[in-house]
Amino acid sequence: MKLVPVPDDATAEDMLRPFLAQTVNWSIDSPPLSDSQIAADDLLSGYLDGWGRSGDTGVVILDDDDRPVGAAWVRLPGEDWRGLGWAGDQIPELRIAVDPQEQGKGYGTHLLRAVLDLLRLAGRGSVSLAVHELNTAGEFFAENGFVIAGRHGDADVLLRSI
Repeated sequence: MKLVPVPDDATAEDMLRPFLAQTVNWSIDSPPLSDSQIAADDLLSGYLDGWGRSGDTGVVILDDDDRPVGAAWVRLPGEDWRGLGWAGDQIPELRIAVDPQEQGKGYGTHLLRAVLDLLRLAGRGSVSLAVHELNTAGEFFAENGFVIAGRHGDADVLLRSI
């Protein structure tokens, strides 16, 4: 296992796209959205479109064969975009996913710690995210210091001080 930074160019979008799909298609009770449906959705596509702007940062975790098995990244809200976990215009929003076949190996914890370290080094004081009220990932975030700061539809907006 090794952590590598998300590049600051257009290759990042291709690298992160499968993990964005995982964060969207977490429920077995809902039909999954395709990559083209996610790309056509202004809110969801905003997590990747034009990657490399100020505040964009993240890490990818590679397995022993250098295959990406997880990613965590943050993005600041823009003038025309606010994500599902918006908690303020200066608070970066986190997206994180691990390949379902690789879950339970501690990769999510490694990814989260790495992103929090990057945010700390950048002088950020907090990070937010949204997690659907039925998504068990909320437990992971609660165990890692996130608290409920609000709601967005059926999702809790979580906030963590850094």
